[in-house]
Amino acid sequence: MTAGVLIGTIFLAPGLQARQCSGNGDVVGSFGFSGSRDGFYLLGATLSGTSANPGLMIPVPTTPPGTAGVMNPVAVTPPGTNLVGSNTAIGNLLTGLVNPVAFTTVGRLFADGAGTLFGSPTLGVTTNIQVGTYTVSSSCGVSVTLTDPFITTSGVTTIRSSTMPGPSATLTGFVSQNGAELDLAGTIGAVVSFRKTSQAGSCNNGTLSGNYTVSGSGSYFPGVSNGQIVPGTNGGVNPLPNPTATCMFNGTPGTGSCTGAYTFGATGQLGTPFSLLGRFVADGNGNLVTDLSGQTSPTGMNLTGTYTVNSDCTGTGRLIDSNNIARDILFVLVNQTSQGGSPSGVGQALSFVFNDTGVLGGGSALLQ
Repeated sequence: MTAGVLIGTIFLAPGLQARQCSGNGDVVGSFGFSGSRDGFYLLGATLSGTSANPGLMIPVPTTPPGTAGVMNPVAVTPPGTNLVGSNTAIGNLLTGLVNPVAFTTVGRLFADGAGTLFGSPTLGVTTNIQVGTYTVSSSCGVSVTLTDPFITTSGVTTIRSSTMPGPSATLTGFVSQNGAELDLAGTIGAVVSFRKTSQAGSCNNGTLSGNYTVSGSGSYFPGVSNGQIVPGTNGGVNPLPNPTATCMFNGTPGTGSCTGAYTFGATGQLGTPFSLLGRFVADGNGNLVTDLSGQTSPTGMNLTGTYTVNSDCTGTGRLIDSNNIARDILFVLVNQTSQGGSPSGVGQALSFVFNDTGVLGGGSALLQ
């Protein structure tokens, strides 16, 4: 009797089957990409130096609380040894991927459905040059190899010669949303997402329209502005000093000031973290405004500003909060998905990174 029950249970058990992919043809069309690697947060960190060292962003080991000691030195990559890509979207992505540093970047690529990826050296221009390849397995796994085919010299970007290969990296991950999204992992905690967007050449300011909720985070480094706009200067930026506070050490106030949390090696710069959460209305004409609903939303959470959408669905903008803190951004428009996970077909979401000098981070804006 027991055996019969067990056998019946086995026959009645549902057959679970992973989604199957047919191959490279499942990934085709224009994609916006966003790539990032986070830095390490050091609680109660103080400024350890003033030189910008492009070495690994790592926490500096310290002597346990209650004992006398100093910060121990940490080996970092010597300045000038990091691989440098072109000053393009794909170049910035690969520079971040192949070097052990924190980074954020966005851009646009085109997948031809046959395993080849194309990109442009200039945001807003849809000229396509091969920048990589991809392979989709039957289990919907995907491998993507990216190479920087461009080189920037004296501010001019050209195609590299065959004897001067640029940085390259291989990412692995999965195809999701029926080919509308690729979620990929790189080295040292880097992550890259490809999300379907409108076909290149079909975007303009009117593509970005509606009520959006914005969330993001980042940090700004000593010596740069905190984004405060000076009244009466037509949007100029005031280089205010970084906010400081008394450092707490095991519950007891310590010496020095807590000016930030990210460090480049043992003698580099520390950054002051910030977050961004708010709401704006894109009017379809390049302006970010507050509507009637926004006037009754939580105090201080309305964003205003301006934006420009390029024909390839990339763009630039400026977000200004109620405290007159301004953040310039680079963004790419991607198809917003519905709550069920399928493309909604209505409106576009933003993946953005901060574009101010000395500011690192990014976020997203979703239709409400």
